[in-house]
Amino acid sequence: MIEELLILVDKNKSQITKINEDLYERVRKRIEELEKIKEDERVLDELKTIKRLQKRLFELRTGKIINAAWAEVCGQEISFNEDDLTSLERNFFKKLVELISEFRREVFEERRTCIDRVLVRMKKDVEILGVDGKRYKLRREDVATLPSENAEVLIKSGVAERVEVKG
Repeated sequence: MIEELLILVDKNKSQITKINEDLYERVRKRIEELEKIKEDERVLDELKTIKRLQKRLFELRTGKIINAAWAEVCGQEISFNEDDLTSLERNFFKKLVELISEFRREVFEERRTCIDRVLVRMKKDVEILGVDGKRYKLRREDVATLPSENAEVLIKSGVAERVEVKG
């Protein structure tokens, strides 16, 4: 078990290598076995070594999977083969790609939310920042179409009046 983990940790630090589908489970079970019989010094050493190698293997493979998911979303060429992943890792990779893609869309695509608008005539000069993110510098007698939230506040405070359009 230790030899297998050492080989995997040292084998290829730049690329992800294929591992047995059940490796994580076998390591977990071996740790559980050793936890039950950890009276003797040799068993304690093996337990510590396996836990350390398990952690290192997790860190290395997780880092490579995260980098591969990021590269896939960004359209970069990488030498990465999903077949080298366990099913658990493959699922993690796919979820990361989805999550990073969604984040990318939120960052780069303008949100198109529908904001209800109200036509108003200004009774006083006012400058406001609308809920739509726009700055409105309005003068007395101006007629403007404002986001309904802003218009309602101005109407209630007597700064503006609603203009009804008959059609």
